[in-house]
Amino acid sequence: MTRSANLVRFLLVVSILAIAPIAAAANNSEQVVFSGIGSGTFNDTQTPVGFWIWCEADSGNPYLHQCNGSMYFYDLGIVQGVEDPSASAFQELSQGIYQITVVDRATGGSIINCKLTNESSKHGPSNNVDITCTTPSGSTQVQHAVVNVTGP
Repeated sequence: MTRSANLVRFLLVVSILAIAPIAAAANNSEQVVFSGIGSGTFNDTQTPVGFWIWCEADSGNPYLHQCNGSMYFYDLGIVQGVEDPSASAFQELSQGIYQITVVDRATGGSIINCKLTNESSKHGPSNNVDITCTTPSGSTQVQHAVVNVTGP
């Protein structure tokens, strides 16, 4: 083989190797998980409240901005799967600060309709998450929550 043919082959291999990580990075996803337990007053009742909600933040797949999970309001007897009601229900308000709006899967919001917002994204159970609900009516701040952000 001639030198020029080897050079062309070398440049082709280098080009492919340079493009492969870019293509792979395009398929990476940023995911956000809120998880915590606390207490608050909802429907005029003091109750334990808990949540685990996963959202797809930045992605090239069909799950972009979709959220799913569960919430409970123990003394109200409410334990429901929740999801985002629309593509605009998940927002990054500023770097590392997210707002998630979820409704119950059973009725689309007549049992649970809540907005959760983290105050920071610290490692481990050291975050505050503010919860404001129209159904059940009330609000609280859950301390020592986990806010896990993964991906690019």
